[in-house]
Amino acid sequence: MDSDDEIEESSKWEGSPGTIILINALEDSSTLKIAHEATCLLMRQYLRTSSSHNVGVSIYGAEGTKTDFNTNNVIDILPMDVPTLQRYKKLRSSDIESFGKAKEFIFSEVLWHCSKIFKNCKKTLSSQTVIILTKLLNPPVETDQIRTLDRVGHLTRSQIKISIINISLNSYEINRFYGKFLTHANKSKEYTVPEPVWDSTIIQNMMYQQSHRHLAVAKLCFEIGVGFSIGVGVYSLLYKSSHSFHKTSKINSETDKIVTSVTMKTKQTITNENGSNAGSTDDTNKTVLEVPLLDSELLFCQEYGGERIEFTKKEKEAIDNPFESHTMKLLGFKPANKMCKEKWFLKTGYFLFPSESIIQGSTIAFKALHRACVEMESIALCMLCTRANSKPTIVALAPCTKPLDLPIEIGFDVIHVPFVENVRDIPLFDDDNETPINKTEMDKEMKKIVKTLLFDYKADMFENPKLQYLYRAIETKALNEDIPEPIDTTMRDPEIFKTIESDVFEEVFGSFGMLSLKRTGGQKNTESVSITKKVKTEDIDEISLQEMINNKTIKNLTVSQLKNILKNKNISFTNNLRKNDLIELVYKQYGTSS
Repeated sequence: MDSDDEIEESSKWEGSPGTIILINALEDSSTLKIAHEATCLLMRQYLRTSSSHNVGVSIYGAEGTKTDFNTNNVIDILPMDVPTLQRYKKLRSSDIESFGKAKEFIFSEVLWHCSKIFKNCKKTLSSQTVIILTKLLNPPVETDQIRTLDRVGHLTRSQIKISIINISLNSYEINRFYGKFLTHANKSKEYTVPEPVWDSTIIQNMMYQQSHRHLAVAKLCFEIGVGFSIGVGVYSLLYKSSHSFHKTSKINSETDKIVTSVTMKTKQTITNENGSNAGSTDDTNKTVLEVPLLDSELLFCQEYGGERIEFTKKEKEAIDNPFESHTMKLLGFKPANKMCKEKWFLKTGYFLFPSESIIQGSTIAFKALHRACVEMESIALCMLCTRANSKPTIVALAPCTKPLDLPIEIGFDVIHVPFVENVRDIPLFDDDNETPINKTEMDKEMKKIVKTLLFDYKADMFENPKLQYLYRAIETKALNEDIPEPIDTTMRDPEIFKTIESDVFEEVFGSFGMLSLKRTGGQKNTESVSITKKVKTEDIDEISLQEMINNKTIKNLTVSQLKNILKNKNISFTNNLRKNDLIELVYKQYGTSS
């Protein structure tokens, strides 16, 4: 639930996230290679997003020791810091297999080393996460197992999240020690054994998701009725369409220094040389000075009828938000099938999830509301105001499960509903000039095309081709690596379209070839339409038509052109004829066969 563009107003979220990635050097070379590649991909992703995420990479179970705290059998490849190009190149050039393998596996020292890194970090960390890349087969020595579990409990009590990514090609039965390890890491709650993963790209996505801070756009009280409220968190699952991660700066062409600008609100005051305010009209010995403008002196204006209407800052705040700030109120319910049009209101929605930190017991009431909306096939209409300075909006809460394939069982999609002022009055189109068609036949052909192009949609199917090509251009120069050309995931396999009959496609959509007719809009009058068609018909003269008949190339003409040829010959035909039937009529008119 990404919402880095909006930061929660709470002191506990100050700072940036901190993550330590631990790679088990005791694993085989192929596993180490996958773990190393996935970690490099994660660092590259952070470079792409210009992230302020603090990341450290360490190797445990190694033969030597190379840390600031002299922890046995641990080598710090990258101290915890923000990703940079230099740090990425250092990680990429590291040979993990050259560090050797320790004779004894002491896991408790590794976890204690992570605790020291977080404690000695000079930066303010909003979250602390340890990600372990290993198989769940080889436990530490028996004398260290109890001490390791105690260290796990100590880290979790210190609000340090521990997660394991199971790097393996095949499924297997995990060691009993790691079952206890996962129990302690989840604070004695039920846990799910991590599924084996062998794809470095999938591992990178898992690490990015587990290390990312899930900040709420807002945490507020959801007023369901008078005297009855629950705590909820409003999350943003998507970045804005115009969101750009890359930081750009303007540089002075002469000095090569970054150009900066400062906005100041000032006023002019006239003083005498001795510093007192000027009271006379005499301009002698008077100086004009610019001094900062106080908030109480700041005025806002709105042009109305050629004049400026002035408002104070307090009046402006009251106008911007006449409702209570930072709140959410239930207005009522309506059938879910009435929301089909409002879902397309062009504004990024949110995701609603219960928050026990606001009101205890909110989860139970939230689940009951979700279950009632699902069973009654209804949605809830609410008034939402996420910030003190944000404008209130009307939203619809649509119950959902696993949004964007995230492992979240219940929640509500927050869909922005337009106000009356947002809806445009679009004029109706006049369809009198359109050629009548056989709707039943057209629907039948269209269903064939839709059925052919059906596919199973997933949230991670499509990448932005423009961004991917931009990343490739930057990384090719910055990393001095041969970056493969990205695959445009928005392009379908051409073999799929070969199953669609060309006649059916042209009958529904018309021709897209060189001789295709330009489609006319519904608002054009009859005279303009007839002129357009006449010009297109004259393009095919009698000599060219006779030549196409002799060469048996009439099939290259469009359906509209074939119909115009038959009309010019005063041959009657029905509008629902297919292209092959029209071709036969043309050949028959000229005394030949196809």
